[in-house]
Amino acid sequence: MNLISTFIIWTWLLGIALVVPTTLPAGGAQESIIQHRKNNIGSPIIALKDFNLLTSAHENSSILTSVQAGTPVKILKIWDSTNSGKWLLVHIVIQNFNQLFYKRGWVNIGKS
Repeated sequence: MNLISTFIIWTWLLGIALVVPTTLPAGGAQESIIQHRKNNIGSPIIALKDFNLLTSAHENSSILTSVQAGTPVKILKIWDSTNSGKWLLVHIVIQNFNQLFYKRGWVNIGKS
């Protein structure tokens, strides 16, 4: 009986010793806010003002469509140009005459 109770106590202590360090701040259970934001870069955001969706990341490129404020926009890529500033490759969904159109194009957000 003494051997069984000693075995149970040591098993319980070993289990606690393996689980408790993962819940401490230096352990792997906590996730940083910065890492969480990096993983969600592709999640949709809402356009705050009207803008034009362009065919390429160039100032003289043609306009695909005009996007209204309140449209969900998914950022696919960020490109930083030395001449014209930052560009975003975005994916939007436009509803026209009860049909959904998926568009992908570039938006200039200016110099940083």
